[in-house]
Amino acid sequence: MTTLLQRCQSVTAKVEQLMLAQRHANQQRLVQERTREWKSCSDKLKAVKVRVACLSLDAEAQRKVAEKRAHLRHNAAQVIERLKSDDDIAQLTEDASWTRLLASVESLSSELETFGRSAWRSYIEDQGRLEDPAWLRNRAPSTPMNDAAIAAYQKHYDMYAGLVKLTLPRSADDLTQLSQIIIACRTEADRITFDVPPDVQRFFHAIQSDRATLATLTHSVLEWLRENGQLDRYRIRSAGQ
Repeated sequence: MTTLLQRCQSVTAKVEQLMLAQRHANQQRLVQERTREWKSCSDKLKAVKVRVACLSLDAEAQRKVAEKRAHLRHNAAQVIERLKSDDDIAQLTEDASWTRLLASVESLSSELETFGRSAWRSYIEDQGRLEDPAWLRNRAPSTPMNDAAIAAYQKHYDMYAGLVKLTLPRSADDLTQLSQIIIACRTEADRITFDVPPDVQRFFHAIQSDRATLATLTHSVLEWLRENGQLDRYRIRSAGQ
């Protein structure tokens, strides 16, 4: 028969096993929580680093970022030493070193993003701002060549506007694309003629409103069309047709 002492020993063993299982479960829960906290901060830092990597930070920005990195390494080393001295994740949770480590990661991310935004703005300004297509339309006479150039300009400008609206470039490709788009816009802008003679402007307005007659086809209009290779672009037809 099982003695009372044996039963007590059996119960004690089961209680100890239960306490150990609960401790392991609590340890696992805390490890998962600390892992989620670290992954959230670490993923944010990695994402910012990727987007800033293609930019050139000035000397002062580089110095401050280096200081933040050194501070992060110091805090990480303290956490590692803390775990080595006491392999209890629960103790680390209550220790200020873990809070300092997360704060230093957040601080580095924020600093890097701030300097990255400034560098991106500087890059955009160095490339040169573009005129709004509406401004060109208001200034340029409405001619077929101008209309075609402004339409092409508008297409490139829409892509330009999308890029300069970004707080940070997504990769080095954005820098290359921005430069190429600006060149394309300026090429189209160079095709726009602003000094069209008044007779020519009236002729094109009449064409667009379907009111053009031979009277609008003055000598200066013929000369302008000839000089710009536009004579074969139009046909004469009777108003009764």
